[in-house]
Amino acid sequence: MLEEQLIQAAGFRNVGPDAAPTGFQLRVRSPYYRGLWGSLIERPTVTVDGEEFAGDDTLWTLPTGEYTFAELQRSPDARWPMDAPAVLTVPKPGGLARGIHEVTLELRLRMSYIPEELQPSIWTATRKAVIVR
Repeated sequence: MLEEQLIQAAGFRNVGPDAAPTGFQLRVRSPYYRGLWGSLIERPTVTVDGEEFAGDDTLWTLPTGEYTFAELQRSPDARWPMDAPAVLTVPKPGGLARGIHEVTLELRLRMSYIPEELQPSIWTATRKAVIVR
């Protein structure tokens, strides 16, 4: 079950070997009331404790598969349903330290039926999240 907030409390964790994490993950709920094709998602920006991670290297895990941002843009099948989280994997050698972090996500989405000059729609959310290992 998804929380109402864009950044989900569950799923914020380091990834990779415990001794040498390669990055971190966060789960994100789609803010859009319908599902979205991957090509309509623009590059996200994740900021943790003031350190900004541009979305070029972020890996997207959707119910339809795992995609680099470039693959997400080109894929005819990548789809983010409204009732499933996207898992964003952000590379960061060493991962994040254990403890409480302030996480901000700026998500930019384009809608196929909205005129180009009014796009993208931007959602920004900040919340405290905990890395336990």
